[in-house]
Amino acid sequence: MEFKDIIKIVYAWYGPGGPLWNTELPNILNFSRVAENTKINSRNFWCDDLWHKLFRFKKEGYILYPVSEITEDDIFIYPFSLSWRIQFNTYFYGNTGILEFSHTNGHIIHMVRNHKGFFLIDLAVEAFVQEDQLAALHNYFNRVNGIPMNKVIYLTGCMNANELYQEFKQRRGLPNRPDQNLNIISYPSSQAVYATQLKEGQLTEPDYNTEQVPEKLFLCWNRRFRPHRTELALALDKEGLVDRSYYSMSRIEPENPDVDFKSTVDLFNNPELGLTKEDADKFVNKLPLKIDEEKDCVQMCADWDMRARNFYQNSLVSIVTETNYNFPEVTLTEKSFKPAKEKHPFILVGSKGSLASMRSLGYKTFSEFWDESYDDIKDHRERMRAIIKLCKEIASWDNNKIIDFKRRVKPILDHNFNLLRRTPSDYVSEEISRIVRSNI
Repeated sequence: MEFKDIIKIVYAWYGPGGPLWNTELPNILNFSRVAENTKINSRNFWCDDLWHKLFRFKKEGYILYPVSEITEDDIFIYPFSLSWRIQFNTYFYGNTGILEFSHTNGHIIHMVRNHKGFFLIDLAVEAFVQEDQLAALHNYFNRVNGIPMNKVIYLTGCMNANELYQEFKQRRGLPNRPDQNLNIISYPSSQAVYATQLKEGQLTEPDYNTEQVPEKLFLCWNRRFRPHRTELALALDKEGLVDRSYYSMSRIEPENPDVDFKSTVDLFNNPELGLTKEDADKFVNKLPLKIDEEKDCVQMCADWDMRARNFYQNSLVSIVTETNYNFPEVTLTEKSFKPAKEKHPFILVGSKGSLASMRSLGYKTFSEFWDESYDDIKDHRERMRAIIKLCKEIASWDNNKIIDFKRRVKPILDHNFNLLRRTPSDYVSEEISRIVRSNI
């Protein structure tokens, strides 16, 4: 490939350790990180990792490049990494949005608007594709700044983002032409965390014992309160299944001490479950439910030292309570990939189509062993009832059936673990290249 055809990944500031993010003007912490590789133990500080995560090892197609050297002949991407701690629409508001706040060079804006440049927006840790969020992107880039929408690439953690975007365009009556077509890539960035652990030897392969009947039936981690997590916990406890499981649930919201579990209870949301005040009081009296003593959120998400492994090995099935449930946006956070990391069968309590999204990434699920049609149910109340029915069915298995299941399910678990080695960054970088070259 000739140099002129290589896609330049453009940053305004650099240090020996790599580029500094374009999203804000750098501060002393940024410089310290890229100059001396200082470890900044602050959740209020970020450095850009898009170059390292997506492009650094794709030297045949991408190269790091300075702003000052960009010409009309260059094919380039100018990336912005967004923070989930800042309200999404704030980045794309009037004439005080991300381009102004970051002091993006006017030369770069001109080259994106009129030549071969692209803006790359990364917020893959969230699933922000709601009506007002998509409208904010369109208004800010296209109407305010005159940038064709096909010169903007948006990385999101929403796995059905393109489907929802097409519905947005239809509702808004947007014409099907390049200047009105935002490029969206669904990027399950949480999977990349475990792929990196495997690549760097931080994660060992678990041993799945097919001849052992585990002590516990289910494993279900819950930290923050969500209505579907509350409803599921009450329903499973009513059936006596919480006591047979590793189950975590706080009495008080971890980040909000003014919110207690009892305030999240809605006995009338799903009346066919037959939940009563007595059921709620019985469960509340058990709180807090702890699986382990871990309190650090980052460690909970990444499980760098595999301290949670024994809970997977001594339980039969993970019940994964995803972030989104009663929303159209399908999210696959680290919660959905932990069972693959630990060779564990799973039931996915998420938005409609969550299992289908896992399969679209190549993962195998468990329709051979139980009914997974719950994933196709649009009504969230009916979907919850189907999930609880499934849990009750699994709870009825005797030891012989459990051993038979473990023997037969092992090839699926091996497949999912090995698939986890394939970082999604590979196909995302390929998709970015395809989009850029088809929109020049």
